[in-house]
Amino acid sequence: MQTLQGLNKVLAYIEEHLTEQFCLEDLADLANFSAWHFHRQFSAQVGFPVGEYVRKRRLSEASRALVFGRDSIKKIALRFQFESQASFTRALKQFCGCTPGRMRLQKAPLLRFSPIDLTQIFKHYRKGVIMLSPRMEHKEEFTVVGLAGQFTMENNSIPQLWDDFNQKMHQIPNARCEACYGVCFYDKDYEKDGSFTYMAGMAVTQVLLPQGMISRTIPANEYAVFEHHGALDTLGQTYDQIYREWLPGSDYEFANQDDFEVYDERFEFGKPESVMEIWIPVKKKN
Repeated sequence: MQTLQGLNKVLAYIEEHLTEQFCLEDLADLANFSAWHFHRQFSAQVGFPVGEYVRKRRLSEASRALVFGRDSIKKIALRFQFESQASFTRALKQFCGCTPGRMRLQKAPLLRFSPIDLTQIFKHYRKGVIMLSPRMEHKEEFTVVGLAGQFTMENNSIPQLWDDFNQKMHQIPNARCEACYGVCFYDKDYEKDGSFTYMAGMAVTQVLLPQGMISRTIPANEYAVFEHHGALDTLGQTYDQIYREWLPGSDYEFANQDDFEVYDERFEFGKPESVMEIWIPVKKKN
């Protein structure tokens, strides 16, 4: 409930300040989240990364101003925080395939992206509906060696990272071969562009780095462990359920640590009987 209340507060703030500058850190503070956790919760609950949501809302309201107002295209662009008329034109054309000049000739806006209200989700959780049932586990500190890269929610090339790692994993000395790990690094200074670091690797008993690889030590913590069954093309839906449905309705909150995926002997790529695990670091809510 606190998660949804914080996000509703943010959504209301965005609506009141569409024509003003604000940054991810401001919104995260308003929701009382770290920037990292805020970005993931916003994407899960609202369905869009926060930057994309704000951009679509601004474009929607700018389209109304174009059709029903008399201000110049340049003035409308600057009012809705686009750097120039040219950047506004590119954004609008990418969004709906229409230039501002052409849209101005229409009798009604060609696009409408309405503000999102989480009120119905509030009602959903008041009924006590929780879609997933994780097991709770404590895991001691361990170290992973592997390949890592920078990714965004919109531009996700993690499968290619795994392809590269699968060709080089045999080079890792002292590897514990019972499982592979996909580690999503927690970053308290979360990048403004929404990028994150993801690592494909294996746990090791002693760190000796092959060329091009790095190590990452994950501290001891309590985890909510979720199973994902079937192909990986629906993995995003499982993550959405975790952050949209289970976490807000549970007695836990995100613990501001790395979360990770475990691929053990039960994982069979592309097969419906395949099973992998998602480990979310948690702590009891105050």
